[in-house]
Amino acid sequence: MISFKKKEETTSNDVTESKTSENVVVRILKAIGRFFKKHIKLTIFLVILVLIILYVRSSMKKAAAALEEMANQPVTAQVETMDLTQSVSVTGTLTANETATVTSTIGGTGITGVKVSKVNYEVGDYVEAGAVVVEFDGDDYSRKVAELDAQYNIENLESSQSIEDMQKSIEDTQKKIDEKNKWLEDNKAVYENLKDAFEQYEKYKDSDNSVVERWTRESAAAAALSEPVTIAGYEAVEDEVESLEESIRTTKNKIELAQLKQNYAQTYTQVDAYDNVYESMDSTQVAAPFSGYILSMNVEEGNNYSQGSAVFTIADTSGFVVEATADEYDIANISKGLPAAVKFEATGDEEFKGEVTFVSIASDSTTSSAASSASAYGTTAAATTGGSANYKVKIKLNDTDDRLRVGMTAKASVIMDSVENVLAVPYDCVQQDEDGTYFVTTIAEDGTEKDVTVTRGLESDYYVEISGDGIAEGDTVKAIVNDAPSTDITDYIYME
Repeated sequence: MISFKKKEETTSNDVTESKTSENVVVRILKAIGRFFKKHIKLTIFLVILVLIILYVRSSMKKAAAALEEMANQPVTAQVETMDLTQSVSVTGTLTANETATVTSTIGGTGITGVKVSKVNYEVGDYVEAGAVVVEFDGDDYSRKVAELDAQYNIENLESSQSIEDMQKSIEDTQKKIDEKNKWLEDNKAVYENLKDAFEQYEKYKDSDNSVVERWTRESAAAAALSEPVTIAGYEAVEDEVESLEESIRTTKNKIELAQLKQNYAQTYTQVDAYDNVYESMDSTQVAAPFSGYILSMNVEEGNNYSQGSAVFTIADTSGFVVEATADEYDIANISKGLPAAVKFEATGDEEFKGEVTFVSIASDSTTSSAASSASAYGTTAAATTGGSANYKVKIKLNDTDDRLRVGMTAKASVIMDSVENVLAVPYDCVQQDEDGTYFVTTIAEDGTEKDVTVTRGLESDYYVEISGDGIAEGDTVKAIVNDAPSTDITDYIYME
């Protein structure tokens, strides 16, 4: 009985404890239920968060495994047949085939401020070669011709009159010479006899009375003539004749010089002046030197024009030229005649074919610096700049297009060499052996690798031409890369 009671008592305690535990669990579950009911949004969020964490952990493991597998795979490329070009890129501005700033010689004879009577075209108009674009008032030129006529008639008349006066002077002087020569000839015997008597008198007057008597007799006879003759008087007339003859020679030289001046004026100076006026009269109409579009008009109707100023600017857009610059590292590879491919923003990826027509032999900075040095110091010096030197290059387009406009920015590739239908691979696929030979590593479908000797050909910006036995289009070749992709998935997760 004792043991039975004891057993019954023990069983009763166990039941009591069990009920108590059940009550606690129920209370906890009820409390949790009440919490979830009360915080249903938070509950949903926590469930989703747990699911996301579990999904991310699973994805990261799969991605890491995939990256590790990918990192162990070689980087490959295919041997392709393609066209390759080796080129130099330059950037420039599109200009017209020919551009001209037209001026006028009107007003070249001293007439300034000639009025613009008519402007026949506006900026943007297309003009045919020879069409009259601007007209000037030509009334002043008729007056200028009349002025020249009057001026040169006076000058020619004055010159002719001066020559006639000098010729008359020569005639008058020659008459005087003739008269005096006749007198000298008529009295020559008297003079010679008188002079001889005087010379004898001077020698023997102190020792011979006859010479004294002769001198006295001859002197008296000469003095008794209608026109007395003396030795000094006769010789004075001879000197006067000589002076008059010298005067004639001088006057003849003056006449010759005056005639030369008159001929020069009539042949050159006056003719040139008339030509200038007539040329300016012709210049009252300014025509287009070639067909093209008017880029600027620098005159207006009613305004005055001064010689040498720009009348208008015209551009021949039947062809275009790209004026570009190349740096000193590329200019040595560019030469006249090389083909070029040109692109513009307005035409997208469309290429325009062209040809290099000009390559400068001096850099822009060298030219400007040398000019400045020569001006400042009288010497020519090479330019030294901190950056690389730039050189002018001109590329003429083979064709034109209505979409092209002067001033557009152009990007051109000057093609130095090209090949067609050749086998090519990326640069990284070609390796060089220690002996200098080149090879590529081919990979078969089963993963077997094989080194194949090749010959390198033309190189483009990314591809290189290859040839050799054992290499064919479609072969898979291994590329040598220095930086393999990371296998750490966290390197690819962006965190702010």
